[in-house]
Amino acid sequence: MSSAPELAMPQPKVAMGQHAYPPEPSVDPSPAPPYSTFRSDNDNATIGRRDIIRTPSPTPSESDLLNGVRPKQSRQATIRRLAIIAFIVVIVVLIEVYHTQIINALKPVTNWLHGVKGGWVIPILVLIVLSFPPLFGHELVLTLCGLVWGVGEGFGIGAAGTLLGEIITYWVFAYWCFARAAKAEEKNLRYALLAHTIRKGGLVIAIVVRYSTLPGHLTTAIFATCGMPFWIFLVAAVVSLPKQFAIVYVGYALGTSGNSKSSHIQSIVIGVTTPITVVAMLYLRWYTKKVTPGLVYERRKARQAKMLAELDAEVGASKPTP
Repeated sequence: MSSAPELAMPQPKVAMGQHAYPPEPSVDPSPAPPYSTFRSDNDNATIGRRDIIRTPSPTPSESDLLNGVRPKQSRQATIRRLAIIAFIVVIVVLIEVYHTQIINALKPVTNWLHGVKGGWVIPILVLIVLSFPPLFGHELVLTLCGLVWGVGEGFGIGAAGTLLGEIITYWVFAYWCFARAAKAEEKNLRYALLAHTIRKGGLVIAIVVRYSTLPGHLTTAIFATCGMPFWIFLVAAVVSLPKQFAIVYVGYALGTSGNSKSSHIQSIVIGVTTPITVVAMLYLRWYTKKVTPGLVYERRKARQAKMLAELDAEVGASKPTP
């Protein structure tokens, strides 16, 4: 009974969501900081950072790369590619058909090189110069070495010129073209995939690439700019010297076209090197497909890190100075 008067006392009324009496202002006992990162001072930054916590999705070109969709080439690019292939086929056919006439035409040059003192230095210097892409012509010089000096000396001269030229090319590209290659990896997805494949593959992929259809001096430039250690490049270059031997022997066989034994050996050399090149190219394609998801993920994480850094810099610039 004693509690009845207390229960009967009038209580505050609430009407239309408003208090009958204004509420007491709440006081936070903790002192307010001079500024609050990603709080009410910059709600947009809070939302923006929350939105990019997740890894960004692949770009359309990266999705095409993951799904094996090759970019559509323009008509001019297709014509240019077919013209290059046709040119190479025509050169090979002409050399095979008119090799006797070619030998007779080169006889004055070969006699001069063979007779002059220190003539073997000339092809070495030429090979060093031709080692810098986009120059080409190694095969012609190596063929000439086999034609003039035979298999043993010709291969020694060709190997010396090839190794010296590519060692110089490696260091030139490693010191002066590294930054440009890094920009090319950001813009050109196909080049970035090739560089990523070489970095991940180590010595095995380096040797496989050297035995593929890619030009040797071009692969040297890629090795140098993608950060491959020098010793891996050198081992791969030495292991791939049998490719140079095959070309030197073709030149030697052209000079002894009347010898049936040389023709048989030439056919054996070509029959062995061609399957090796095909197998190397197939393995390179398989390994490239294997490491493609890793490259796309790295590029996505790099975009995420870049966006976070830009957002942090923007928020830092908006903070009041103490």
